Amino acid sequence: MVIVDTPGTNVILQRQQRLTEEFVPRADLLLFVMSADRPLTESEVAFLRYIQQWKKKVIFVLNKSDLYRNADELEEAVAFIKENAGRMLNAEQVTLYTVSARSALEAKLSAFRGVQKQENILNTQYPGANNFSDLEKYLYSFLDPSTSNGIERIKLKLETPVKIAEQLLSACQKLVREEKQQAEEDLVSVNNILSSIKEYTLKMESDSISWKRQILSLIDNAQARAIKLAESTLRLSNIDLVATYVLKGDKSSQMPVTSRLRNDVIDPAFLEAQKLLGEYATWLQSNNARRGNMYKESFEKRWPSVVPSIKSQMEASEILRTKHERGVTVIGEFSAAAASKLFEQEIREVLLVTFGGLGASGLSASLLTSVLPTTSEDLLALGLCSAGGLFAISNFPSGRQRVVDKVRRTADALARQLEEAMQKDLSETTDSLNNFVTLIGKPYQQVAQDRVNKLSSTIDKLTAIEDKLQTLQNEIQNLHVSR
Repeated sequence: MVIVDTPGTNVILQRQQRLTEEFVPRADLLLFVMSADRPLTESEVAFLRYIQQWKKKVIFVLNKSDLYRNADELEEAVAFIKENAGRMLNAEQVTLYTVSARSALEAKLSAFRGVQKQENILNTQYPGANNFSDLEKYLYSFLDPSTSNGIERIKLKLETPVKIAEQLLSACQKLVREEKQQAEEDLVSVNNILSSIKEYTLKMESDSISWKRQILSLIDNAQARAIKLAESTLRLSNIDLVATYVLKGDKSSQMPVTSRLRNDVIDPAFLEAQKLLGEYATWLQSNNARRGNMYKESFEKRWPSVVPSIKSQMEASEILRTKHERGVTVIGEFSAAAASKLFEQEIREVLLVTFGGLGASGLSASLLTSVLPTTSEDLLALGLCSAGGLFAISNFPSGRQRVVDKVRRTADALARQLEEAMQKDLSETTDSLNNFVTLIGKPYQQVAQDRVNKLSSTIDKLTAIEDKLQTLQNEIQNLHVSR
């Protein structure tokens, strides 16, 4: 038997406290010595809580029991210690010996001198009811493998390394579980960053509506002005126009309506559309760049130890720099000159079909309608027309409507093209950001996932070790020693 007298609990130097604590895991039996003048001090209570985690066999010794004046005081102290110690150690039975070390020493010295028998002094009933010999007997029986205490000693001796292993295992499991929880939180954070692109896409979709409305409004306004110009041009009252472009057959010079359409309607709308679409493309790219850098900084700030490869960083930067300008391309391919020329051709065709079929008399009657003051006089003039001329005049409103419809179809087609191009620009821009974030986030996601997988595997291995230790513990408890 090796008895280690540790410094105790209520000490001045912290290293002495640590020395006492370090002996607990290695001990097979703990003799917890208290003083009768102040049993279970605050430091002793704290030390009992520390002992409890190791689940060691504890024998309590109440020293200086000769300080108590009678049995009632002693029993009261014993009851107090057993109740509190049992609660802290979660033990149903608490073994406690009341002793007086000084009286026991005096008895032993007296026995050596032959003054009186040691047994009589060690177990006298007062002062203090010194049961030192009972404590000695217990310790001797603890060494004898033929006794129940001796068998318990063997079991405790075998359990000591198992309990140490269990404590180490428990600490490892706690640490690994905390690390796994952190890794899982990291993985969730990475995935949340990646999935937040959907919210960004929806916001961009919503914000892009105002840009589309501006473009569509611009085209609608240009369309309305072109229609108004066509309707004001295609009137029977435009004698000078008819005379110049129908009777004289002048097809080489440009009609005034064409230059008005080009200078007053198409060119201003075209320039404004180019400006808006350029700003739209810049808006898309700047938002992408700002959002992409925000994601990149989020990854780097939270996980500075993860360093993506240079290749992946270059690829990601290239993705973010790409500018999407389908809308700018569509408006750039629109020819203002061709649109003006087509408009003029439509005007010429209506005029030629109408006034070319009137003949001389029919045209004269038509010209009269532009100067006669009343509707009845107009009808009288038209009555002079030939049958063919009357038919041509009656088709004039439908011809004018065809020009109006052609203007609407052309404007609507351009509006659809631009809207589709702007939508593609938006989709490609948000897709680029998604590809960028996926690329820069992949290393972080992979590291987090690998950590989760590795720590999960470690937990499984620790669980297997825990099962083996439990098996050893069961075998120790069921150990039978031949006497």
